[in-house]
Amino acid sequence: MSYHKRFGFLLFLILVSSLLAKPKRELRILIDAEPTAEFELELWQEKPSDEDAVPKSTPEVIPIKGNKITVTPKDQFDYFRVRRIGDYGAKGYWTQVYSTNVDPGAPLAVPKVFVKSKPAEVVEPPKNVSVVSLDSFINVTKSDGKETIQYLRKNSLLIQPSDIGSGVSEVRYKVNDGNWQTSKASTKVDFIEEGSYVFRYFSVDQVGNKESTQILYFTKDSTAPKTEIRWVGARSDSNQGKTSYISLDTKIQFVASDSSSGPKDTFYAYACDSGSQSEFIAYKSPIPISEIRSKCEKSGLKLFYYSVDQVGNEEPVKTIQFPASK
Repeated sequence: MSYHKRFGFLLFLILVSSLLAKPKRELRILIDAEPTAEFELELWQEKPSDEDAVPKSTPEVIPIKGNKITVTPKDQFDYFRVRRIGDYGAKGYWTQVYSTNVDPGAPLAVPKVFVKSKPAEVVEPPKNVSVVSLDSFINVTKSDGKETIQYLRKNSLLIQPSDIGSGVSEVRYKVNDGNWQTSKASTKVDFIEEGSYVFRYFSVDQVGNKESTQILYFTKDSTAPKTEIRWVGARSDSNQGKTSYISLDTKIQFVASDSSSGPKDTFYAYACDSGSQSEFIAYKSPIPISEIRSKCEKSGLKLFYYSVDQVGNEEPVKTIQFPASK
C-alpha cells in the first residue's frame, strides 16, 4: 500500500474472470487519476526484477488512455505492472508487480482488501497548493469606483512549490507571451519595468500530475508620486514673480499626484534654524502659516514633505524655506 501511495495512484482490481475459463482472463482496473490521464501497462511472462541486468523475457507493452483499463492477457503472461505517462512524454515510476491470475492466495495476487463486490472508492489525485503568495499584491480601486486593478507591491515574485501527496517535481511558468520556464526549486522572478503583466504557472508532481494552470493579471508601478505646494488664501507677488509675499492667514496645501496606482499619503515635518527636525506626521488638511511660524517663533525654519503611492513608492523628500520673522 505505501508503495502505491508514494507514486500517486492505486490500482483496484474490481472484476476478474472465472478460474474455470482460463483461456480468457479479463482484468478490469480502476486507476486513481483523471479520465484523461495516460499510462503504460506491461504484461510479463516472468516476474520482472530491477536487479536483473537483462530481462528474462520481453514484455508486451500496452498504451492506455483513461483511468479505466480493461485487458485480456494472453495465457503466457502471468504478471503486470503500470506507470503514469506525464506531459512531454515524462514517465513516472512503475507500480509493484501484480499477478494476472485471480487466486487470492497467489504470491503476487492483488490484496484481498481491494477485491470487493461494492464499487471501489475513487480518490482524487493530489492537488497542488498555490505556489505564489497573494501577499505580494494589492488591489486598488480607481477614484471613479468603476475599476479595480491588482498591483505587484514588490520587484519580484517568489515561487515556492508545495504539494499534498507525492511531492512537487517542478514548477513551470511564463510571463506574458514569453516561453515556458521550468524550475525545480524556489525561484525569484523579477518584475522591474512598469506595465501590465500576465503570469501563468502550474506545478507538476513526481508522477506527472499537474496543477491546473493559474493565471495572474497585475500591473507594476515603479514611479513615485509628485507633491506640489498650493497657497490657500491671501498671497501677492512682486518683482515680476520673483518674490512672493504671504500673510499669517495664508494656508499651505500639499497636492500629490501619481499616474499609476495613485497617491496614498503625504507626510511633513519641520526644523527650526536653531533646533532639530520634528518627526514626520500625516498631512490631513491645509496648514495655516501662523501655525508653522509658531513652531519656531522668530527663527527661520524648513518645512519637509513627501508622498507615498498605493504600492509603497516614496517620493524623495522636498524642502521649503521660511525666513526668520523681522
